[in-house]
Amino acid sequence: MNKTTSYPVVGIGFSAGGIEALQTFLANLPNPTGASFIIIPHLSAQNESQLDKVLKRYTKLQISWITDHVIPQPECAYLLPPGKQLDFQAEAFLLRPRLPEQKINHMIDLGFTALAQAFQRRVIGIVLSGMGNDGLTGARAIEQQGGIVLVQNPETAQFQSMPKSIISHDHPDMVATPKELAGILMRML
Repeated sequence: MNKTTSYPVVGIGFSAGGIEALQTFLANLPNPTGASFIIIPHLSAQNESQLDKVLKRYTKLQISWITDHVIPQPECAYLLPPGKQLDFQAEAFLLRPRLPEQKINHMIDLGFTALAQAFQRRVIGIVLSGMGNDGLTGARAIEQQGGIVLVQNPETAQFQSMPKSIISHDHPDMVATPKELAGILMRML
């Protein structure tokens, strides 16, 4: 497969309590970052979301919803739309419908795994506040491809189980507050 991009791709997954953590993270990123950001929230499959409008107040990154056949670009943040799961064709987005039988939301696992397959060692996965263990399988997929995994310190998370799951069952490269994660990410880039 020919690679069409060379910059880092940062996947960010969160669920309950994660919007505030994401806002803090984005507000502390310098401009420019040199990276592309793929944001994978737990959103209701049936409802529209205003997350794009909310996040625009906290960052200079260009925020948009993911659409098919677009290759992620630096200085842009792409949001996974409600009712969709993330995949890639080469390095271009390919959205698939979230299946009705997918009662438990594992969009972060699916998204991180797709990112790892498409971008391999250029992926940095970040898991923020949330309930359950979504993100654990995806974090392992990123690491298997040579990527990096960062996790919000559970003590600073509104809901601790997602970050704790990664810390307990995996070995993330770094655990820190959302503000610190922004600085750590920039040093890595």
